[in-house]
Amino acid sequence: MKRLLLTSFLLGLIPSAYAADTCNFVSEYYPDVTIEVINGEYNSVGRGTINYKDKPVLNFETGISNGYGGQYFYIYKIKKDPSEKQVSIASGPVVNIIGTQSGRGTPKEYQKKGRDKIMFPRFGVGYYYSLSTNDSKTDGRFGGRTTEMNKILGAAEGFFIPSKRCERFIYYGWD
Repeated sequence: MKRLLLTSFLLGLIPSAYAADTCNFVSEYYPDVTIEVINGEYNSVGRGTINYKDKPVLNFETGISNGYGGQYFYIYKIKKDPSEKQVSIASGPVVNIIGTQSGRGTPKEYQKKGRDKIMFPRFGVGYYYSLSTNDSKTDGRFGGRTTEMNKILGAAEGFFIPSKRCERFIYYGWD
């Protein structure tokens, strides 16, 4: 019994690598839709998955562009087989909002503290068209749409709220 207690205690001291190495963005109005970002070795790029009820649905990447800069996002299908070609769903610029203000375009003297939010324009339209099939009964744009698809579509058109740890991926915010 003492060994079991000691083993349990020692295992409890080991931090969970999974929990410590990820952070989340949660959809503002569809909390079952989250973006889990793996805190990797690069500060300027975050990669992970878009999840529905904690199940990975799509791959996700965000980072900083070269030159003038700006934050980008890239969403693509999860490969079922490593030999499959990567299929893009949506990509483009990221919109950062702090409170009610643009994260990048608000002059310093007008900046007010507020809740960080992030939005991915073109995610909704890209996801919508990725649902098409050759069968009208299973075509996710029409008769074959599921609750999961509706929730992801709703979330894709709105804001995602970062966890404290994920705020580092709001590149154009302020303190």
